[in-house]
Amino acid sequence: MSGFSIRARYAVTALVMAFSGASIAILPSVTASASTTASASTGTSAPKRKPAELVFHADNVVNTQPAQIKPGDSWVTYFSLSDAKRKRAGDGSARCSAVQATPHGVIAQCTRVLRTRQGQITLLGMDDWAGNPPWTSGAAITSGTGHYAGMTGSSRITVSGQHVIFTIQPTG
Repeated sequence: MSGFSIRARYAVTALVMAFSGASIAILPSVTASASTTASASTGTSAPKRKPAELVFHADNVVNTQPAQIKPGDSWVTYFSLSDAKRKRAGDGSARCSAVQATPHGVIAQCTRVLRTRQGQITLLGMDDWAGNPPWTSGAAITSGTGHYAGMTGSSRITVSGQHVIFTIQPTG
């Protein structure tokens, strides 16, 4: 084995041990830096940076919500989207279905898609519109594309008339 590199020796040793049924330990790379070696030997990794909170403002352009909502009613909303500084950021849409409607309020399941130049974020949640606006509800981040691919987390949605604020709180 004297003609093999260190990595090749590890690979051959690992194969022999794997075929023989012997236990194998993962050793840090010989060329690893001190911080990598410390992380590998302790089993911990460097702390992952939490993604920054995103805030979007939306103003309804189209809203097909009926004046008197009944259970089972569905509607769509299309809106313009701007960032926290009110600079145009894209557009979005929502599709909601009423699951309960009483004289006191409405509970609706809503799927929303926020579309920016960087990609899309899809949100899913149950809205509870009881009492006077503004109404605030939560939604899960179910998917993302582009810059937002793999994004998970939650959002807070505040509805006040034709204006909506989306506060996106990514966890990953």
